Amino acid sequence: MDPATVNSEIVTPVIENPQAAVPMATAPNPALADLQDIIHPDPIGAWPWAIGYWLVLGLVIALITLLVMWLRKRARDFAPKKTAKQLLSQLDRQAPSYVSDVNSLLKRTAMSYLSRDAIASLDGEAWATWLDSYLPAPKRQRIGHLLAKRHQPTPLTLAEANELHELAKAWLASKVKLSAPEPTLVQAKGDDQAKSQAPIQPTDTKQPEAQC
Repeated sequence: MDPATVNSEIVTPVIENPQAAVPMATAPNPALADLQDIIHPDPIGAWPWAIGYWLVLGLVIALITLLVMWLRKRARDFAPKKTAKQLLSQLDRQAPSYVSDVNSLLKRTAMSYLSRDAIASLDGEAWATWLDSYLPAPKRQRIGHLLAKRHQPTPLTLAEANELHELAKAWLASKVKLSAPEPTLVQAKGDDQAKSQAPIQPTDTKQPEAQC
């Protein structure tokens, strides 16, 4: 085959639109030349704080300070009772002096909160009434009866000693603030002592004479 004929048979691709194949350069817009890049503002820093944050911080510090002071005061207030609980657990319930030891422990604990003059003179019914006022209602009217047996030669039974231990423990566990006994209790106690110390007057057995 003639090479010229072969070359003539090679089909050359025809480009219909020669101008479309070559992108035309667009002219720059002169209005865009004066535009600047977008400048973002600097991020807002966390410091300095606004006045609201300072107020909240001050309030939190004040509350924490008050809470710590209250807890420390509460610990000081209950320190004598806490110590008395430990001493109560160390007492021998079968000892003949157990009732006197419990009574003395309660007196010393009460005098840790109140004046000695207000507590030391309490005894008998007045002392029992004052102790009952800080016991739960179901446990009242018993501690005075048990403490009164310290004046008797017969010691408490083990059941009575256990009951006295629970009553004293409940009194020491009370969270109610102790207050001085009412004057009526002290007066009643003084009247009882006066009556017990007053001489017994002989009874006049003579019958009044009949009047004419």
